[in-house]
Amino acid sequence: MLHKKDTSVVTLALLCALAAAEQPAAASTFAAVLAQTPTPTPTALPSQSTVPGVTKLRIVSSSSMEKFNAALKQRFEQQFPGKEVTIGYGDAAAALRAVRQEQADLAAIGRPLTRREKARGLVEVPVTRNKIAIVVGANNPFTGSLTDQQFAQIFRGEIQDWSVVGGAPGRIRVIDRPETSDIRQTLREYPVFQPARFYTGVTAVKLSEDTTQAVIRELGNDGIGIAIADEVLNQPGIRVLPMHQTTPDDPRYPFSQRLFYVYKKTNTSAPLQNFLAYATATQGQSAIAEARTVIAAATPAATPLPATAAPGATIPPQPLTPAA
Repeated sequence: MLHKKDTSVVTLALLCALAAAEQPAAASTFAAVLAQTPTPTPTALPSQSTVPGVTKLRIVSSSSMEKFNAALKQRFEQQFPGKEVTIGYGDAAAALRAVRQEQADLAAIGRPLTRREKARGLVEVPVTRNKIAIVVGANNPFTGSLTDQQFAQIFRGEIQDWSVVGGAPGRIRVIDRPETSDIRQTLREYPVFQPARFYTGVTAVKLSEDTTQAVIRELGNDGIGIAIADEVLNQPGIRVLPMHQTTPDDPRYPFSQRLFYVYKKTNTSAPLQNFLAYATATQGQSAIAEARTVIAAATPAATPLPATAAPGATIPPQPLTPAA
């Protein structure tokens, strides 16, 4: 059991995080406000006495949180000897199901909860966010900038030729991540995607593998896709498209992905509360920042291949090409 004094520290951390999660995003075409909603303000780290006894915390995670989970696990276990964090991986749906069924204490996912999920007793705590980059192959003749409205129309297949957005005539192929992809589902949050049904149209090439490498392999000279900016800024053979004349390192670049830990409201265990307090404290946020700096270097390189998949095709998972 946590002492009353210690519980207040944890409660403060969670209240700060939850308050950040509930901030409404202003609806604007440019979507800059939603893309830049602050991550939780670092809070005081729980003292050693607030993590009593031998504890074990079970996390099931989507791939979006892999590097950050590892960094937090390492730091948490180093700072609090005898505390064990176990991590398993699946998609967001599997992670949330494990928490609901009490097979895990935390789900780590790259999208906010739906109203239905919240109604089923799940609570989200924001941890950090990733910028989402719009990418094309390095030899794609389109060298202009897109608006968020144009990208939404391309995504839905309403714009099918590069000439419509100021490029040379030529077909557009949308390299579409699996429907369970966290990064893909993030786009639903943005007002520009909400007036119409969220789907990709006849220009889409469906991927079975939710990785940046799979997107890169299929871009060719006419494809367009989405990726975590940290994973593509140093990748050979691809370009990040400007949006509204800005790049992902500019606060005005419109799209980003919020990352969350999710727990069951009825789970009030000390290991859970203390790990969440650690993740949102200064030390936890420092671990996340350090992990972000090595993500690009740790992302396996992939070589863009000549475009062979026609729109409507589904691409099965493929082995990665080792970096030279």
